[in-house]
Amino acid sequence: MTDDADTSPGAPDPDDHVARLRAEIEATKARRAAYRADAAASVARGGPARATDEEAGIIKTDDTVGKIAADAGQEIGNKVSRLASRLSRFRRGGNK
Repeated sequence: MTDDADTSPGAPDPDDHVARLRAEIEATKARRAAYRADAAASVARGGPARATDEEAGIIKTDDTVGKIAADAGQEIGNKVSRLASRLSRFRRGGNK
């Protein structure tokens, strides 16, 4: 066997590897600086923006317990009134 030719792929250039790592580090530092600037601006505004009721899943309606009870009472009153009307016709002799 001869050691004339090395058939294995060439080793990566250490300088290229270091340059890529430095570029990644600089990009990470830039992102971190942007996040810090956003956080500082948020603090200056008084905190993060509050989510809207819709975004928070809050649904507002006029169906409070009192309104539901009033609606139910009105419906029951209407049915009692119709029943009383039918009973009075029945008592009078069945005129419909």
